[in-house]
Amino acid sequence: MDFPKLSKGDLNADQTELWNELTIGPRGFYTGGPDTKALPELYNAWLQFPEFGQLMLKLADAIRAQPDLSAKRREILVLTTSIQLGCRIEYDFHAVFARHQGLSDAVIVAIGEGNDPPFDDAGDRAVYEANIELVKTGTLTDAVRDAVAAAIGLPGLMQLIAAVGLYTVVAYSSNVARVEMAKDFKADGDKLKRFFDNNGTNGA
Repeated sequence: MDFPKLSKGDLNADQTELWNELTIGPRGFYTGGPDTKALPELYNAWLQFPEFGQLMLKLADAIRAQPDLSAKRREILVLTTSIQLGCRIEYDFHAVFARHQGLSDAVIVAIGEGNDPPFDDAGDRAVYEANIELVKTGTLTDAVRDAVAAAIGLPGLMQLIAAVGLYTVVAYSSNVARVEMAKDFKADGDKLKRFFDNNGTNGA
């Protein structure tokens, strides 16, 4: 059974709150804005549990606002979690942002193919290896935990766990909802880059 494609007139109060956050708030430029007739498929699925959707948006904004986990390393987590969980669409969506943040094409392609990426930075590798272990085992070995904590600190480690959890939810949601890249996706690339960079505006 597919998720029904909801329009604003179909919504209850909680669903309307999520709809407005997505279309009138800072994400509006890539969700269709206040005049949109339907949300992107991921968010349309979240309308089935709008309180959960709101929490996921707040978590995403909180992660981007923290200084310990750089935008570059967040993109490593998005790409890696997405590929490990079979969510190619999220990988494809974020590959351009990963490139903007300084990840080489060789690293991006290797992650996408499930191969060992040729990282130049030991901290980037520690983040990647922690990501792989968390997705595969639900925990970290002492060596990996110590390496990633040395690279980004204990606050950064908790932000990493939060980010992997967030993009695990995105992957599960996208996979179950059979999300596909919108053929008419025309969001401004520079605005998307600034959004995912955080740009000092708490994710806006």
